[in-house]
Parts: sequence; structure tokens; C-alpha cells
Amino acid sequence: MRRAQGRTYLVVTTDDPPSEVPHPSGAANDAAGLSGTADSVADDTTDDPTPDAGSELLALTVERPTSGVCVVTVGGELDMLTAPMLEACLGEQLSTAPRHLVVDLQRVSFLDSKGLNCLLRAREATQSTTTTQLHLAGLVTRAVARPLEVSQLLEVFTTYPTVTQALAALVD
Repeated sequence: MRRAQGRTYLVVTTDDPPSEVPHPSGAANDAAGLSGTADSVADDTTDDPTPDAGSELLALTVERPTSGVCVVTVGGELDMLTAPMLEACLGEQLSTAPRHLVVDLQRVSFLDSKGLNCLLRAREATQSTTTTQLHLAGLVTRAVARPLEVSQLLEVFTTYPTVTQALAALVD
């Protein structure tokens, strides 16, 4: 579990046995509109009795669909509150040295400069310290595509409209 300003975020990987996945109670399960998935978010109301109603929670899922490929699916808002969570998750995945790290941004509803900087730092880490190639997928929503386009960062990333297309390209 990770903590960020009064909230506890749970990163669930597909490698975790189902019996180990906690099931928080209450509306926090549906906070990012991701109920019914492996993503879980626990609301820590004892430390923060008045949670910030304006910020979405971040949901992260890590999958390893094939050998040497890691897919991190991001959901919710990627901003100054949640970007450190994604950065920590990407750092953990890079430490396992996959050949390809795919970041699926299709479920991201908001992306600000802190989120863009997080993605840039991950790109720099893959270029300077590992043999991992970073790929961005899910750039079909305006919430993600527009900030990358306006900041002229589309050219610096290898991008795919969907994870399926990214995985197909990586297998070829």
C-alpha cells in the first residue's frame, strides 16, 4: 500500500493471488469508476475525515501478458497528488528489467504537467539506466492525447492507440 496526502492507494498486480487482494468497503471501490476490476482503492478516513472531493483517485494495475513485457494500466487523474504513485510503480517495474514497459493511459481522465513530468522521468530512466523500452498506449481520449500534443511530447514517446496494438507490435 502507498500513502499520499491522507489517502491509501493499493496497487494490485495480476501476480498477486486472489486471496491476498483486500476488498475495501464503501464507495471507495467505485471512486474512479473502476468497480469490478483488479484495481482497488482504500479510502483512509481516519487520517483524513474530509477527503478532497475534487480529486479522483488513482488506480494502477500491473500485468505481465508475455515474457519480458510489463503493462501498467493507469486510471483516474494523473496530477500532482497522484503522479508520485505512478512514478513509484514504474520505478518498481523498471527494477525488474522487462524488455518492454507499456503504460496504458486509456482510463486516465485528467493529465497535467506533473503527470507529463512523471512520464518523462520514466522515459529518461529507461534510456539511461536500463535496457527497457517505454511505450505509451491508450492515447484515444482527449484528456491524454491533448496534453501530450500541446507539450510536443508525442514525438518523444513510442505510442499506440491501444494496448492490444502495442502488444501486437512488440510480438512482431
